[in-house]
Amino acid sequence: MPSTTPATVISEITSEITTHHRILAEWLSGTGDAGALELFLAAHTDDFSLVTVDGEVVQGEALSDGLIAGQGTCPGLRITIHDVVVVFSSADAILVRFTERHQVDDDIDDRVVSALLRVDDTAPRGLRWQHVHETAR
Repeated sequence: MPSTTPATVISEITSEITTHHRILAEWLSGTGDAGALELFLAAHTDDFSLVTVDGEVVQGEALSDGLIAGQGTCPGLRITIHDVVVVFSSADAILVRFTERHQVDDDIDDRVVSALLRVDDTAPRGLRWQHVHETAR
């Protein structure tokens, strides 16, 4: 569970978000392995949902299937995280907002993301992703 001091919470949450997206970028760029994808997917709740920048709602199983098929489909992808803000936190959940930048060569795609993370000591890094909503910037 993240600590309670604001600076430490932001640091721990930023680390979680950055690590999660590094694993995703490695998989999609073709440099990640199946073990990394398993770790990525294990960090989601069973009822995980994603609202894409196009407004499509993707449930956990569809996300998993899409990622398996998507390995190496975006060579050179880098994902960076900026402007992390804790919108709300309680003993069992944290709502965060951050800017996510996808970059391949000179092609840049920014999005503002809100994510609901559940505190779970059995999760790979102590948090499980329950819901993500992406908005194109």
